[in-house]
Amino acid sequence: MNSRIPCLILSGRAMAPRRSPGLGAPLPPAGQAVPPGGAAAGPADRASAGAPAGPGRGAAGGARNERPGGERGAGETEDVYDLVLSAVRARLPGLDITEDDIDRAHRLPGPNNKIIVRFVRSGPGSVRDQLMARRLELRGHNDLFINESLTAQKNVIYRSLLEAKKTKQIYTVYTRWGHVHYKAEKFGTSTRVDSLDKLRELKFPVKE
Repeated sequence: MNSRIPCLILSGRAMAPRRSPGLGAPLPPAGQAVPPGGAAAGPADRASAGAPAGPGRGAAGGARNERPGGERGAGETEDVYDLVLSAVRARLPGLDITEDDIDRAHRLPGPNNKIIVRFVRSGPGSVRDQLMARRLELRGHNDLFINESLTAQKNVIYRSLLEAKKTKQIYTVYTRWGHVHYKAEKFGTSTRVDSLDKLRELKFPVKE
């Protein structure tokens, strides 16, 4: 796996939180007393009682949100892996995506139901590459958006060029493998912008 390849961020109404029916009830809020005898065990609690915890995603009887180097947070009662898989399969038929293609996935704070996904493989033919290539097909659904996860500086560059597009200074702006590119004209050549100095050199205002 090439760790330099950026993760993808899936967002929109299709990524809205939903509780998995196979998971137990969430923990009570901090400071709230637990009823005598404890909270009733959910299906997942009963199934795993007395069973050894499997390491990571996909272990028999293990929780998919438990990953090497981290555990499911208190009260986390949804399976984001199933949510990602079902949303993509429903909107991009023919794209062969399975749980084995996903290395890690978790929610991000903030609006628009963002889930960041790191894939096991990248490059031509990979599921990650297919998702980026086919994301324009999602325009008709308008409830699922796929973008690359950028560094803070690349985000500033992208937002600045997006503003330039809105004011008709350039034709388009896009990202590829974590780099920001733009075209001044529809059939023109693309230019890569990797720094704020380059952005200023090209006479584009920096949008912090």
